[in-house]
Amino acid sequence: MPHHVPKAGVFATTLILFCIIIFGAGQTSAQSTNSNGRISVFLDTHRWMDTDFIREQIPLVNYVRDKEVADVHIIVTRHGAGSAGTNYAIRFIGRKEFLGMDYEMTYWAPSTNTSDDTRRGYTNALKVGLVPYLAETNLADRILVEFDYDEEARVQDETFEPAVDPWNSWVFEVYGGFNFSSEERRSNISSRFGFFADRVTTDWKIRMRPYFNFTKQTFVTDDGDIERTSHRHGYQSYVVKSINDHWSAGLFASGRSSTFHNHRFTSELVPAIEYSYYPYDEATRRSITLAYRMGYAYQNYIETTIFQKDEEFLWSHSLEAAARYQQPWGTFRAGISGSHFFHDFSYNRAEVFGNISLRVFQGFSLNLQANYEIINDLLSIPAGDLPIEDILLAQTQQATTYSVSGSIGISYTFGSDFSAAYNPRL
Repeated sequence: MPHHVPKAGVFATTLILFCIIIFGAGQTSAQSTNSNGRISVFLDTHRWMDTDFIREQIPLVNYVRDKEVADVHIIVTRHGAGSAGTNYAIRFIGRKEFLGMDYEMTYWAPSTNTSDDTRRGYTNALKVGLVPYLAETNLADRILVEFDYDEEARVQDETFEPAVDPWNSWVFEVYGGFNFSSEERRSNISSRFGFFADRVTTDWKIRMRPYFNFTKQTFVTDDGDIERTSHRHGYQSYVVKSINDHWSAGLFASGRSSTFHNHRFTSELVPAIEYSYYPYDEATRRSITLAYRMGYAYQNYIETTIFQKDEEFLWSHSLEAAARYQQPWGTFRAGISGSHFFHDFSYNRAEVFGNISLRVFQGFSLNLQANYEIINDLLSIPAGDLPIEDILLAQTQQATTYSVSGSIGISYTFGSDFSAAYNPRL
């Protein structure tokens, strides 16, 4: 009489075999990480980096999927400098036999770069940074050092004269655009244009930016067409002065005309001061800052507000504390801020925010994000009931006393320690 194996037993046996195969393969992979004599590199980057291009251009290392099995952990962050360009901060952290071999380097990508110029720039910086580690391996004889250096540059260096910048570090940008879409029963037209003028040096950070945005939406219904237009025009400007490694001061000016915010015209002038617990040159890795602002504003409203105001002058101030860390264990950012108007302290706002991306153990990551605001300072809300069309189309800001948002996510990656090869097919 044939024997019948219970389905539960078959499932358990299959699961056990699967685990043996997976964990066995994992152990073999971990033990053979450097079996070909190459160092293992973990690229701790963001989606804006072209990692496929990096793998293609730097094939002499093994790219692994977790820092725990890496010989070198590379963390890349970027920080914009207005319209001038972007600064990439690259940290090399030695692990295992390279423990203690840590250093940083930077790559500057001017705004005139193409995307290809930029990716070649930071990839070359990675090549240079990996040389000290590769020099300690049997691949050292495969390293070829070249200099992009011509005779004219050599002569200029020998004169010891600083380069002359006819623009004095100013960078300008003019932008504009037009979008449209149309269907049988709805259409949308929008335009945007503006201007940037930025100057960023170690001592100064300056910006001037006027902008103009316009939108027109049309909906065809059985009761007739619904047409809504909106605009948001204004300007932003600031001047920030570096006082020393821990202090800076600035002056911010802004103005706006916005149908959404019920502003016919607003103008605000805000002095500010900031203290950084860590020196500013460590901001790519860690920062704890405390900023205080106090300003004066004029507001002229399109419609009379719920407080029966058509215009008013307002004094206000705010205080914000924020912390940000980007370390091998992950990224953490959190802060708290508060503000109120001086003419009535009950018109105030408070916010607490935080997010963390944490590598708990090899292959397992936890991502948490939360934001909570107490809102009691919406002085521009128009009086009367809003048309249902404006509510559904989000044409006008509505009254609220709070805002809350959050997210949670986990991921677990297992299998081969090595990253997938670059393959552009299909």
